[in-house]
Amino acid sequence: MSSIRAGYVYELAISLKRSSQTGCDDAFRTWPAGATRPDLWHKPRMEMHQVRYFLAMARSLNFTRAAEECNVTQPSLTRAIQKLEEEFDGPLFRRERSRTHLTDLGREILPHLERTYQAAQAAKVLAREIGKAQVAPLTLGIANTIENDGLDAVLAEIGAGLPGFELALQSGSSEELIELGLNGALDLFIVEVPEDAPDRFEAWSLFEHVYHMITQAGHPLASRDVVTLDDIRDEVWIEYCGDGARALRDAAKTAGFEPTFRHRVDSAVQLRTLLLAGFGSAFLPPPLDRTRLAVLRLAGVDASRGVVLAAIAGRRRSVAADAFVRASRARAWDVEPSARQ
Repeated sequence: MSSIRAGYVYELAISLKRSSQTGCDDAFRTWPAGATRPDLWHKPRMEMHQVRYFLAMARSLNFTRAAEECNVTQPSLTRAIQKLEEEFDGPLFRRERSRTHLTDLGREILPHLERTYQAAQAAKVLAREIGKAQVAPLTLGIANTIENDGLDAVLAEIGAGLPGFELALQSGSSEELIELGLNGALDLFIVEVPEDAPDRFEAWSLFEHVYHMITQAGHPLASRDVVTLDDIRDEVWIEYCGDGARALRDAAKTAGFEPTFRHRVDSAVQLRTLLLAGFGSAFLPPPLDRTRLAVLRLAGVDASRGVVLAAIAGRRRSVAADAFVRASRARAWDVEPSARQ
């Protein structure tokens, strides 16, 4: 892509400039049948290296330093700038003895050419990455309490659309995954919104989930849809990776008691085993598989938590990570089943 042509943006700019001088807006004029319309799209002459020289010159305002920055001779840089001035039909720099300044036209054109050059460079990098992406790894952390059909759909989309996609999943509490992300062990992580977000925490909202009492279908309270804090004051609880325990303790504090967490597990399989065996209840967002379980809402308690896709700001994302972020942000996430009850 050493001679990328800048394209219609510049031709349009030239046409608009000329139309402002002549009073005729060729860019949007309606031409009668049979008439020859000026083609704003044909034969763009501007080369991307000319844009690069112009940007270097705009930064330094010195032909010698700009030529050194671009690793070309000063006459070569001067000729490139002159060609741009011919393209835009006007001077881009005002030369006054030993000082050089941008003209009004140069100042107007500068931000457009900066964005276009940055986009072209990003496209080159992306093309190289995609070309080399025979393997596209992604290390993704998903908090233990998070289940959503939309997440399955996003993963399926990435797997089908990205050749060489290799996924490594890691679980843990939201707090643990955020720490792993900060330490560089995760590319992306899906967690509950932290109360105190760390520096460089970059997040995109996905959905909210609502904590419920999850217990075996034979529990004395299982026939109810809603329970109160007083109803669960003497309940025995199973702690699962921290998130639910914190949420329940926060809720119980308003009623003046501390919930009893007698058992602890670190996997969903272990949790389900203890729930079905009647070892106690859990305070979690409802699982997708509710077979032989009862899901009870806690009345009068705001037990909802925001769920976000997160990364560490400033780190360069891989092709797979970037694809996952784009697919997640483009999706219309549904609320979790718990929020619809």
